[in-house]
Amino acid sequence: MVRAFEEAIVAAADGASWLALCGSLPPGLPDDWYARLAARLAGGPRIAVDTSGAALAGAAVPGVSLLKPNGEELAELAGVDGSDFETRAEAGDLAPVRAAAESLHRATGATVLVTLGAAGALLVTPDGAWHAVPPRVTVRSTVGAGDSALAGYLIAHERGASAPERLALAVAYGAAAAALPGTQAPRPEELAVADVRVTAL
Repeated sequence: MVRAFEEAIVAAADGASWLALCGSLPPGLPDDWYARLAARLAGGPRIAVDTSGAALAGAAVPGVSLLKPNGEELAELAGVDGSDFETRAEAGDLAPVRAAAESLHRATGATVLVTLGAAGALLVTPDGAWHAVPPRVTVRSTVGAGDSALAGYLIAHERGASAPERLALAVAYGAAAAALPGTQAPRPEELAVADVRVTAL
């Protein structure tokens, strides 16, 4: 069953630019299953992983192109207080989350996109680090906001955008999703990219 699932994914990913592996792993799959799948697809699409806990730790290996934890997930991976990164980022202290994201980048070679709720997001690439502050929105639902942020980043990457531009679109998508009820994905006309503030760190 697992083998058939893997083969279906490999076949569907043929010719793709990116493959996003998202969510918790089903019972019975090993914690490093995302990493194993990335290894099978070496030389094919870039791999983005958005997961948590043991699955995130299992995917934090060379061969994955993009890791997208939220602040709590990154804090857990770094072995520190799960609320620390987001609360300190909201207060303007980005040092802890930046240090953890840069450590993860050095260990894996992956770009690291950390979503931080109301504090925006932080991006670490081989070329540097940036922080983006979202536009002010009335939050209706945060469910799916991280998924939308990942989608925004990948869309921008496919357009050939620079790292700060990719971060800006990711934050714009995440903020727009949070302003919508339920789990709706935002439409392009609902984005406020011009209101996202990106700062090089």
